[in-house]
Amino acid sequence: MIRSAARCLAALLLVTSLAAAQSTGGPGAGTGTNPPAGGGAGGAPVATDLDLPLDKPVFTGDPNDLNPPPVTPPDTPDPRDEPPPTIYGEEITTEGSTIFYVLDISGSMGWDSRSYTDIEGRTRNGNRLERAKVELIRSISALSRNFSFNIIAFDCGTRQWQRSMQEATDGNKQSASAWVRALQPVGATGTGPAVCLALGARDNKAVVLLTDGAPCCGSSPETMDGHRRMIRTANRQGATINVFGIAASGSYRSFCQNIAGDSGGSYFDVP
Repeated sequence: MIRSAARCLAALLLVTSLAAAQSTGGPGAGTGTNPPAGGGAGGAPVATDLDLPLDKPVFTGDPNDLNPPPVTPPDTPDPRDEPPPTIYGEEITTEGSTIFYVLDISGSMGWDSRSYTDIEGRTRNGNRLERAKVELIRSISALSRNFSFNIIAFDCGTRQWQRSMQEATDGNKQSASAWVRALQPVGATGTGPAVCLALGARDNKAVVLLTDGAPCCGSSPETMDGHRRMIRTANRQGATINVFGIAASGSYRSFCQNIAGDSGGSYFDVP
Protein backbone atom coordinates (compact mmCIF):
# COMPACT_ATOMS: atom_id res chain seq x y z
CA MET A 1 0.00 0.00 0.00
CA ILE A 2 2.81 2.39 0.92
CA ARG A 3 4.60 1.70 -2.44
CA SER A 4 1.37 2.31 -4.41
CA ALA A 5 0.83 5.59 -2.61
CA ALA A 6 4.42 6.64 -3.37
CA ARG A 7 4.00 5.90 -7.04
CA CYS A 8 0.79 7.91 -7.20
CA LEU A 9 2.45 10.85 -5.44
CA ALA A 10 5.42 10.79 -7.88
CA ALA A 11 3.12 10.75 -10.93
CA LEU A 12 1.13 13.66 -9.50
CA LEU A 13 4.29 15.70 -8.94
CA LEU A 14 5.47 15.03 -12.54
CA VAL A 15 2.20 16.16 -14.07
CA THR A 16 2.27 19.27 -11.90
CA SER A 17 5.84 20.11 -13.00
CA LEU A 18 5.02 19.77 -16.70
CA ALA A 19 2.02 21.97 -16.39
CA ALA A 20 4.04 24.62 -14.60
CA ALA A 21 6.76 24.54 -17.29
CA GLN A 22 4.27 25.04 -20.11
CA SER A 23 2.69 27.95 -18.38
CA THR A 24 6.07 29.72 -17.75
CA GLY A 25 7.71 29.24 -21.23
CA GLY A 26 10.03 26.44 -20.10
CA PRO A 27 11.38 23.72 -22.34
CA GLY A 28 8.90 22.76 -25.02
CA ALA A 29 6.84 25.97 -24.72
CA GLY A 30 5.13 27.25 -27.87
CA THR A 31 4.99 25.55 -31.23
CA GLY A 32 8.52 26.39 -32.53
CA THR A 33 11.32 23.86 -32.86
CA ASN A 34 14.23 26.00 -31.59
CA PRO A 35 14.96 26.43 -27.90
CA PRO A 36 14.50 29.91 -26.55
CA ALA A 37 17.44 32.27 -26.79
CA GLY A 38 19.78 32.17 -23.88
CA GLY A 39 18.56 28.80 -22.65
CA GLY A 40 19.20 25.15 -23.26
CA ALA A 41 18.13 21.82 -22.01
CA GLY A 42 17.44 21.91 -18.31
CA GLY A 43 17.55 25.71 -18.40
CA ALA A 44 21.34 25.89 -19.03
CA PRO A 45 22.42 28.99 -21.01
CA VAL A 46 23.53 28.52 -24.66
CA ALA A 47 26.86 30.14 -25.58
CA THR A 48 26.57 32.72 -28.37
CA ASP A 49 30.25 33.76 -28.75
CA LEU A 50 31.80 30.51 -30.03
CA ASP A 51 34.24 31.15 -32.95
CA LEU A 52 32.93 28.45 -35.30
CA PRO A 53 33.14 28.70 -39.15
CA LEU A 54 29.78 29.11 -40.76
CA ASP A 55 30.98 28.99 -44.41
CA LYS A 56 33.51 26.82 -46.32
CA PRO A 57 37.01 28.14 -45.48
CA VAL A 58 38.84 29.94 -48.28
CA PHE A 59 42.64 29.33 -48.56
CA THR A 60 44.50 32.60 -49.02
CA GLY A 61 48.12 31.41 -48.70
CA ASP A 62 50.67 30.37 -51.33
CA PRO A 63 49.05 27.70 -53.58
CA ASN A 64 52.44 25.99 -53.89
CA ASP A 65 52.13 25.06 -50.21
CA LEU A 66 49.24 22.79 -51.16
CA ASN A 67 51.19 21.18 -54.04
CA PRO A 68 54.78 20.54 -52.92
CA PRO A 69 57.27 19.87 -55.74
CA PRO A 70 57.73 16.18 -56.65
CA VAL A 71 60.60 14.34 -55.04
CA THR A 72 63.48 14.11 -57.50
CA PRO A 73 64.84 10.55 -57.76
CA PRO A 74 68.60 10.01 -57.43
CA ASP A 75 70.53 10.83 -60.58
CA THR A 76 70.89 7.89 -62.96
CA PRO A 77 74.43 7.75 -64.34
CA ASP A 78 74.62 8.56 -68.03
CA PRO A 79 76.68 5.86 -69.79
CA ARG A 80 78.25 8.61 -71.88
CA ASP A 81 79.78 10.03 -68.70
CA GLU A 82 81.63 6.78 -67.93
CA PRO A 83 85.30 6.59 -68.95
CA PRO A 84 86.06 4.44 -72.02
CA PRO A 85 88.03 1.19 -71.72
CA THR A 86 91.80 1.49 -71.85
CA ILE A 87 94.62 -0.99 -72.43
CA TYR A 88 98.34 -0.25 -72.54
CA GLY A 89 97.26 3.31 -71.70
CA GLU A 90 95.28 3.65 -74.95
CA GLU A 91 91.58 4.56 -74.94
CA ILE A 92 89.37 2.15 -76.86
CA THR A 93 86.55 3.95 -78.65
CA THR A 94 83.28 1.99 -78.65
CA GLU A 95 79.87 2.61 -80.20
CA GLY A 96 78.18 0.78 -77.34
CA SER A 97 79.01 -0.43 -73.88
CA THR A 98 80.63 -3.75 -74.82
CA ILE A 99 84.14 -4.96 -75.57
CA PHE A 100 85.58 -8.34 -76.61
CA TYR A 101 89.21 -9.17 -75.83
CA VAL A 102 91.08 -11.72 -78.00
CA LEU A 103 94.40 -12.95 -76.56
CA ASP A 104 97.07 -14.94 -78.41
CA ILE A 105 98.43 -17.74 -76.19
CA SER A 106 100.40 -19.58 -78.90
CA GLY A 107 103.87 -20.99 -78.24
CA SER A 108 105.65 -17.91 -79.57
CA MET A 109 103.98 -15.85 -76.84
CA GLY A 110 106.24 -17.71 -74.42
CA TRP A 111 109.36 -16.12 -75.92
CA ASP A 112 111.27 -12.92 -75.30
CA SER A 113 111.59 -12.40 -71.55
CA ARG A 114 111.62 -8.71 -70.57
CA SER A 115 111.11 -6.49 -67.56
CA TYR A 116 107.56 -5.35 -66.78
CA THR A 117 105.50 -4.01 -63.86
CA ASP A 118 102.94 -6.40 -62.39
CA ILE A 119 99.49 -5.61 -60.96
CA GLU A 120 100.95 -4.89 -57.52
CA GLY A 121 103.48 -2.44 -58.99
CA ARG A 122 106.45 -4.75 -58.62
CA THR A 123 109.12 -5.08 -61.30
CA ARG A 124 109.33 -8.56 -62.80
CA ASN A 125 110.71 -10.39 -65.83
CA GLY A 126 108.27 -12.24 -68.05
CA ASN A 127 107.57 -13.50 -71.55
CA ARG A 128 105.20 -11.91 -74.05
CA LEU A 129 102.16 -13.65 -72.64
CA GLU A 130 102.94 -12.69 -69.04
CA ARG A 131 103.30 -9.08 -70.05
CA ALA A 132 100.08 -9.15 -72.10
CA LYS A 133 98.10 -10.80 -69.30
CA VAL A 134 99.01 -8.03 -66.88
CA GLU A 135 97.78 -5.35 -69.29
CA LEU A 136 94.60 -7.30 -70.03
CA ILE A 137 93.82 -7.71 -66.33
CA ARG A 138 94.42 -3.99 -65.75
CA SER A 139 91.99 -3.18 -68.56
CA ILE A 140 89.31 -5.54 -67.26
CA SER A 141 89.67 -4.27 -63.69
CA ALA A 142 89.14 -0.67 -64.83
CA LEU A 143 86.01 -1.33 -66.91
CA SER A 144 83.11 0.93 -65.99
CA ARG A 145 80.08 -0.63 -64.36
CA ASN A 146 77.91 -0.01 -67.43
CA PHE A 147 80.14 -2.20 -69.65
CA SER A 148 79.80 -5.84 -70.67
CA PHE A 149 82.74 -7.89 -71.87
CA ASN A 150 84.09 -11.32 -72.80
CA ILE A 151 87.48 -12.92 -73.54
CA ILE A 152 88.80 -15.45 -76.04
CA ALA A 153 92.25 -17.03 -75.73
CA PHE A 154 93.56 -18.83 -78.80
CA ASP A 155 96.28 -21.03 -80.19
CA CYS A 156 95.08 -23.28 -83.03
CA GLY A 157 91.91 -23.70 -81.04
CA THR A 158 89.93 -21.24 -78.95
CA ARG A 159 88.97 -20.95 -75.30
CA GLN A 160 86.19 -18.58 -74.32
CA TRP A 161 85.78 -17.23 -70.79
CA GLN A 162 81.98 -17.12 -70.92
CA ARG A 163 79.40 -18.16 -73.50
CA SER A 164 78.00 -14.63 -73.70
CA MET A 165 78.91 -11.07 -72.79
CA GLN A 166 79.00 -10.46 -69.05
CA GLU A 167 78.39 -7.29 -67.03
CA ALA A 168 81.49 -5.68 -65.59
CA THR A 169 80.55 -6.37 -61.97
CA ASP A 170 83.27 -6.76 -59.37
CA GLY A 171 82.61 -10.48 -59.21
CA ASN A 172 82.81 -10.96 -62.99
CA LYS A 173 85.99 -8.91 -63.23
CA GLN A 174 87.61 -10.98 -60.51
CA SER A 175 86.53 -14.20 -62.24
CA ALA A 176 87.88 -13.04 -65.59
CA SER A 177 91.18 -11.94 -64.08
CA ALA A 178 91.67 -15.33 -62.42
CA TRP A 179 90.89 -17.06 -65.72
CA VAL A 180 93.47 -14.93 -67.55
CA ARG A 181 96.17 -15.53 -64.92
CA ALA A 182 95.89 -19.29 -65.44
CA LEU A 183 96.59 -19.14 -69.21
CA GLN A 184 99.87 -20.57 -70.47
CA PRO A 185 101.56 -20.42 -73.92
CA VAL A 186 100.93 -23.49 -76.08
CA GLY A 187 100.47 -24.55 -79.70
CA ALA A 188 100.32 -22.66 -82.99
CA THR A 189 98.45 -19.48 -83.97
CA GLY A 190 94.90 -19.41 -85.36
CA THR A 191 94.22 -15.68 -85.44
CA GLY A 192 91.45 -15.69 -88.04
CA PRO A 193 89.10 -18.21 -86.37
CA ALA A 194 89.55 -16.59 -82.96
CA VAL A 195 88.71 -13.08 -84.16
CA CYS A 196 85.77 -14.47 -86.17
CA LEU A 197 84.43 -16.11 -83.01
CA ALA A 198 84.54 -12.75 -81.20
CA LEU A 199 82.78 -11.12 -84.14
CA GLY A 200 79.96 -13.62 -83.67
CA ALA A 201 78.70 -11.38 -80.86
CA ARG A 202 76.81 -9.20 -83.35
CA ASP A 203 75.82 -6.49 -80.89
CA ASN A 204 79.45 -5.87 -80.00
CA LYS A 205 81.33 -3.20 -81.96
CA ALA A 206 84.73 -3.24 -80.21
CA VAL A 207 87.35 -6.01 -80.47
CA VAL A 208 90.82 -5.81 -78.95
CA LEU A 209 93.37 -8.26 -80.39
CA LEU A 210 96.60 -8.93 -78.46
CA THR A 211 99.05 -10.97 -80.55
CA ASP A 212 102.61 -11.27 -81.76
CA GLY A 213 101.18 -11.56 -85.26
CA ALA A 214 102.22 -14.93 -86.64
CA PRO A 215 99.08 -16.79 -87.88
CA CYS A 216 99.82 -20.31 -89.08
CA CYS A 217 96.69 -22.44 -88.71
CA GLY A 218 92.93 -22.31 -89.11
CA SER A 219 92.43 -20.63 -92.52
CA SER A 220 92.18 -21.77 -96.11
CA PRO A 221 94.46 -21.05 -97.84
CA GLU A 222 96.77 -21.18 -94.85
CA THR A 223 98.34 -17.75 -95.29
CA MET A 224 98.22 -14.40 -93.57
CA ASP A 225 96.01 -13.12 -96.40
CA GLY A 226 93.67 -16.06 -95.79
CA HIS A 227 93.26 -15.04 -92.14
CA ARG A 228 92.76 -11.44 -93.15
CA ARG A 229 89.99 -12.27 -95.64
CA MET A 230 88.30 -14.54 -93.08
CA ILE A 231 88.11 -11.70 -90.56
CA ARG A 232 86.87 -9.16 -93.12
CA THR A 233 84.07 -11.51 -94.18
CA ALA A 234 82.98 -12.22 -90.61
CA ASN A 235 82.83 -8.55 -89.62
CA ARG A 236 79.28 -7.97 -90.84
CA GLN A 237 78.39 -5.58 -88.01
CA GLY A 238 81.31 -3.27 -88.80
CA ALA A 239 83.10 -3.73 -85.49
CA THR A 240 86.31 -1.82 -84.89
CA ILE A 241 89.31 -4.09 -84.29
CA ASN A 242 92.18 -2.48 -82.41
CA VAL A 243 95.36 -4.55 -82.58
CA PHE A 244 98.26 -4.52 -80.13
CA GLY A 245 101.32 -6.12 -81.71
CA ILE A 246 103.41 -7.63 -78.92
CA ALA A 247 107.02 -7.39 -80.08
CA ALA A 248 105.68 -7.89 -83.63
CA SER A 249 108.02 -7.20 -86.54
CA GLY A 250 108.36 -7.59 -90.30
CA SER A 251 105.50 -9.29 -92.14
CA TYR A 252 103.83 -10.22 -88.84
CA ARG A 253 103.62 -6.56 -87.89
CA SER A 254 102.20 -5.72 -91.34
CA PHE A 255 99.55 -8.42 -90.84
CA CYS A 256 98.47 -6.84 -87.55
CA GLN A 257 98.34 -3.39 -89.12
CA ASN A 258 96.15 -4.70 -91.96
CA ILE A 259 93.70 -6.36 -89.58
CA ALA A 260 93.27 -3.07 -87.75
CA GLY A 261 93.12 -0.97 -90.92
CA ASP A 262 90.45 -3.16 -92.57
CA SER A 263 88.01 -2.36 -89.76
CA GLY A 264 88.91 1.29 -89.20
CA GLY A 265 90.77 0.41 -86.03
CA SER A 266 94.21 1.36 -84.78
CA TYR A 267 97.44 -0.58 -84.49
CA PHE A 268 99.83 -0.16 -81.57
CA ASP A 269 103.35 -1.51 -81.06
CA VAL A 270 103.78 -2.77 -77.49
CA PRO A 271 106.73 -4.53 -75.81
